[in-house]
Amino acid sequence: MKTASVISVSHLNWISKGYQRLVFIHPNDDKKILKVSYNGEMTDKLLRNAPIADRSNNRHVSREHHVYKKNTRLLALHPFDAPIPHFFGTIETDIGNADVYEGLFRQDRSKLGLTLEQVILRDLMGRKTLADLNSFVARLDRWNIPVTDLNAKNIVYGFRGNKRVFVLVDGFGDYRRLPLASWSRRIRLQRTSVAYSEIANRLGFVWESNARLFRF
Repeated sequence: MKTASVISVSHLNWISKGYQRLVFIHPNDDKKILKVSYNGEMTDKLLRNAPIADRSNNRHVSREHHVYKKNTRLLALHPFDAPIPHFFGTIETDIGNADVYEGLFRQDRSKLGLTLEQVILRDLMGRKTLADLNSFVARLDRWNIPVTDLNAKNIVYGFRGNKRVFVLVDGFGDYRRLPLASWSRRIRLQRTSVAYSEIANRLGFVWESNARLFRF
């Protein structure tokens, strides 16, 4: 049986770093990104004094994979409506396994899209952007995605095709052994409403919980 070739990324600069994973632009497809688990001391490229650990089965990644498995049909039927990035599976790289995701970039594709926090702090929240943010809120509600960390740094404003959209790029998937939020839509709505209110209070605009929308 022929094995898939290993993709080399160790020579590349990572473009973003979360608590558990480094993000690279896919070297063979600049519309996608790779997320690779890491540990050790960071440099501008990779690590110093420690290899990247293969943590593809850790809880965080497993929760994400479960969300995609559960929503396979919806993602296929409504690809442009999804409030989370598209997932294209796991591949092997020269620094460990990597999950392949849709990239949400700026228009010239030179950098990843701005986070919601960056949009607000740079005073870029106009009427169109606010409408796009409220569209994200409605999409996340409609899809019933369980969220564990809904904050302004995990929501990215980037291009999906020719349209700019807000997408939750991290912090989703239930973390409890008994995931009550998976059973109750009401609990999910309450939880996300609290998170939106905290975002609005910290960044200087208003969340209306009854209408489920942001306003200036």
